[in-house]
Amino acid sequence: MKKRLNRERLNVGRTTYAERVKSILKNARSKPVQELLVDQVRKRATGAQCDEMSWIEISQMALNLMNEQADVAYVTEQELQFRPDVLDNIRSDGYEVVVITEQQKTRLDAQPFTGGPQVRTLETYVQEYNTSFEYKFVDYVNLTNEESRIYDLMPRILALVGIAGNRIPQIRVSEIMRVTTDNTEGVWDSSIPAIVIRRSKLASLIGYAATLLHETGHATTGTMDATREFEEVLTSYLGHTATAAINR
Repeated sequence: MKKRLNRERLNVGRTTYAERVKSILKNARSKPVQELLVDQVRKRATGAQCDEMSWIEISQMALNLMNEQADVAYVTEQELQFRPDVLDNIRSDGYEVVVITEQQKTRLDAQPFTGGPQVRTLETYVQEYNTSFEYKFVDYVNLTNEESRIYDLMPRILALVGIAGNRIPQIRVSEIMRVTTDNTEGVWDSSIPAIVIRRSKLASLIGYAATLLHETGHATTGTMDATREFEEVLTSYLGHTATAAINR
């Protein structure tokens, strides 16, 4: 720095002191400084981030600090656009979605291999989500009379949207769905493969029918939640159902 500070220069470029500032921030252990760094991560969306956050080492440090302090999931702009189904699940599970750059994600993905912490990126969350499912299947003979009555309406419900015969996917009933936050009512699990519906949905025809048709849309078309393609499937189901009701 002394070499650059001479009488002939009126201004000193940021590169002159950048490494010194980086060193100060990297070694900062005080809670107020760490909280300010985390706050800078959230300011990206408003365009009010400080210049120091453009330094990849400092932004990576701030993202790791945020991961320690809050339940967050890091996604890129591209993932935000093309994986709305996963983002919906992330938010439903109570995580804050934080948008990062591709460069930041590359650094975060690499750090566990060099002894750094594992943070929750989109891929990490998908792994957590998939492994969180744990079923306790209920055999048909163990359903109550009312549950059996509602379950047995399955062919008639699916016929309303033109699905019959060998096009009907396997339907299974489970007491539980996930070992974590269990707010899932139904799922198309391609690994079984079967539609799994939570037993509590058999308490009413409307709840069962809604979940059954929703998951059938996934099972028969391969479309994902929160996408235009899946909306078109559900819209088609509405049209088929209205037509069947009017014709009768």
